[in-house]
Amino acid sequence: MRRYAGVLAYIASVLVVWATGRDVNSYMLTTAVDISIYVLITLSLNLEAGIAGIPNFGRVLTVAFGAYIAGGVLGRIALWALGLNYDYVADNPTAVSALSKTLTPPMAALLLLAGLFLAGIVGAAIGVASSFPARRLTADYLAITLLAFGDVAYYIGLNYEPLVGGTLGVSAPPIYEGIFGGGVMRAVGAALVSASVATATYALFTRLDKSPFGRILRVHREDPELVSMLGRDPAALRGWAMAIGGAASAVAGLLYALYVGAVHPRGFERINFTFYPWLIMVMGGMGSNRGVLEGVFIFIVIYRLLDIYKYEVGNVVGFDPVWLGYILFGALAMLVIVTMPRGVVPEEAKPLIEIKRRGEE
Repeated sequence: MRRYAGVLAYIASVLVVWATGRDVNSYMLTTAVDISIYVLITLSLNLEAGIAGIPNFGRVLTVAFGAYIAGGVLGRIALWALGLNYDYVADNPTAVSALSKTLTPPMAALLLLAGLFLAGIVGAAIGVASSFPARRLTADYLAITLLAFGDVAYYIGLNYEPLVGGTLGVSAPPIYEGIFGGGVMRAVGAALVSASVATATYALFTRLDKSPFGRILRVHREDPELVSMLGRDPAALRGWAMAIGGAASAVAGLLYALYVGAVHPRGFERINFTFYPWLIMVMGGMGSNRGVLEGVFIFIVIYRLLDIYKYEVGNVVGFDPVWLGYILFGALAMLVIVTMPRGVVPEEAKPLIEIKRRGEE
């Protein structure tokens, strides 16, 4: 049952929403997008911290820069391709309105693919750059350094207005509207795109986990010096792990920005895109991709139900349910650590080398 705890919680939440007369279709679509985005972010963190043992407390850095690709790069590319003479940031409302009238479905689809590619490249580059301190710092100091790196995206986006409008932010280009149209079809399209990318990434990370690369990352987690004795460069391994993780999380940031329809630097805080993914990973099971999946389902179900029934919950508890969310997630983390220290779906013990006995061949 523990292996399907998250899925069962999601099914139960759908029944609750339906029984209370709320919009079930809207709940399922928005929840699908949220689950997909957090699967991407937490899988990337699990690769780095859960499997490779790199304490990355700056996950928000690559997520934010992925969103900046959506808000600061794709719009400019679209204006240039269509020959529209607007400054995407300074003339943002006019530029977005012009794009919504001129973007064709094929061009919008090409922009989406270009955005996914650019976000992956930028995220990988930032991941590699973030791995350089890991060459000399121990785990404790590395965690503090990466935590500080997480604020870089916030301050760059907030103070450099040409990127995404500074304190005012910008609207994202209407890519989903260009492909799927507006209204319900936009929500359906966003859910399909996000879920497809998340499913493909989950399959890729599962394959990486079972590959020799995944096994050597686990050796690195337990003893980096042993990696050197095996003839591998620990610094190179950390660089590869953080490049792959950075690419996946930046893609999540891009999809999040396109779905929300706007990019504002203040929206990328540590608690949403660093601490919550850590909570999900610990709750689901560090080092376990299946645990990450179940943890995301559990977390998003609780988060969305609190949002939907916030007024009802607020009347019962007597204070703003936003604070109740922090209390519940903190209590849930402590409960899991005490009762299930390895998570809902623990990492399976795997031999580094499969030894065959005589006669088994």
